Amino acid sequence: MRKLIGVFCLFTASTAFAWGPTGHRAVGEIASRFLSIETMSKVHQILDGQSLAKVSTWPDEIKSDPTNYSHTYNWHYTTWQSTAHTHSHEHENDESGYLLKSVKEQVEILKNSQATKAQKAFAIKFIVHLIGDAHMPFHVGNGNDRGGNYCKVTFHSKAFNLHALWDEGMIDFNGLSFTEFAKFIREGKTLSDIQKARQGEMLDWVKESKDILPSLYPEGAAEYCAQNAPAEKLPKLGYEYSYKFMPVIEQRIFEAGVRLALVLNDSLK
Repeated sequence: MRKLIGVFCLFTASTAFAWGPTGHRAVGEIASRFLSIETMSKVHQILDGQSLAKVSTWPDEIKSDPTNYSHTYNWHYTTWQSTAHTHSHEHENDESGYLLKSVKEQVEILKNSQATKAQKAFAIKFIVHLIGDAHMPFHVGNGNDRGGNYCKVTFHSKAFNLHALWDEGMIDFNGLSFTEFAKFIREGKTLSDIQKARQGEMLDWVKESKDILPSLYPEGAAEYCAQNAPAEKLPKLGYEYSYKFMPVIEQRIFEAGVRLALVLNDSLK
């Protein structure tokens, strides 16, 4: 039990990360495959040659600099109550998070011919990251458990919360680099898969995450999502859980990459 408590403490600090470095970089890597030549050239110029994969983690890295960037901390998520039928950037506030509003604002900057190169670089970095966040179901929270951070489980006998398990735990268990992960995700995808992924807009993509979210909780959430849940109440997850849900993770990352390219192609045309 002492070991479990120690690992829980490690994960409570990463309460707003999504996908982790491998997942975010895979989104950027996949998106780069679907950029037009013109967009690729503009992105290369604005980012001084940095790739989408490289800048994809920057919005998480700057959480170490609250003096300059604390105003961005609640851009990474949006709360869409399970009982609410509609949602939009106009429903967002400090408590719910500003994921929809932030993407909208950064896209507007990218489309603005008067915006500076520095402003556009900032916008691209956040668009890359936030579209990835939008496709991680626990970043479209139900408002009850801090995006799964209160829900303690074990995965192959290691302690996690559900948010951490989804952002990094299951992905890192595979031992793949982000380039390998992105390549494996793309394998077998057809033109029909790509066209289907390109459908909809930001609110539709967020709703997909909202609709997926309830299925990700093992039975007994009222017990293991409670404060000070005893060790015997924690779901013991392993191969069966990852076998069921790794395809969901891979699909969401694929869709995020294709859609990120769609947004950048439109914003930089």
